[in-house]
Amino acid sequence: MLKFRINDYLELRFEDSKTNIYVDNELFIQCKYLLLNFSTNNCGDYEDIHSIDEAIETLDKSFEFSKTERNSIPPKVQFWGHCSNLQAWCENQYNSSLIHSNLAFPLLRKLAEAGNFLAIKVFKEEIAKRFESGYIPTVTFLLYNGYLNCLDKEELNCVFAQSASKLIQKIIKELSRFMVSYFENYKRIKELIDLVLFIDLKFNQNFLIDIVKHMPQESRVAFTKFAILHMNYKEFVGYMIPFGKYYIYFEQMIDFLYEYYTHFGDMLKLLDSGFYNSPLSLDEKLSFGSVSYE
Repeated sequence: MLKFRINDYLELRFEDSKTNIYVDNELFIQCKYLLLNFSTNNCGDYEDIHSIDEAIETLDKSFEFSKTERNSIPPKVQFWGHCSNLQAWCENQYNSSLIHSNLAFPLLRKLAEAGNFLAIKVFKEEIAKRFESGYIPTVTFLLYNGYLNCLDKEELNCVFAQSASKLIQKIIKELSRFMVSYFENYKRIKELIDLVLFIDLKFNQNFLIDIVKHMPQESRVAFTKFAILHMNYKEFVGYMIPFGKYYIYFEQMIDFLYEYYTHFGDMLKLLDSGFYNSPLSLDEKLSFGSVSYE
């Protein structure tokens, strides 16, 4: 059995023709695929790419082996490739930009739990750094997998102060692009709205209001109608939200629109049924979805 020990806590083993990662001698995960290394000679071509996550999306996975290509690479060669990638990650102070976030953060958390001093030191820093980058897929991963829960209140306030403006602008950019053909992009728009709702309700932010304020005029009405109908009929999933908290949030959004965007009045009056006019008491504890953020 081949072994490659990176440090006192992290080791890769070649077992049954597969590469497995061990943390503190405990099996952590099996490596699924190998990402091609960047050429430093061509780094100027990738100056707008700041992480492996972005490289995979921006370059349409052109740096990733296809399934056929992966199968053609001898397993031992793949093993040494994984060893090289993770060794570079460790030598660069566990820089989460160097490997995919789906691996970087679970592995970093496991190393910290095992007592690795450097992992303990940089874990929160990496969460904050990658969230503040505003890259939506990584932000979504960190939020939905509970990594921001690892930060205390003061750290969270700092993270949102540093990241809110950039993240809102990136969300607006994505929404504006999708709203051009919103029937075709219905699912993507819903996912972005759900992400905004999650941030607002979990962390007491006002992203949705800020997005409406700064949305390009040609997209604002269509997006606002989409968002309010989405919220009004409780189509979002993935949370368990106390009814009272969500009702107040929804009501504040409606009041904001009536006050600052009077031309939305006719559209808002169409909401004559559903959530906004619900007879349920604010004291009732109704929930939607299956994942609690409390």
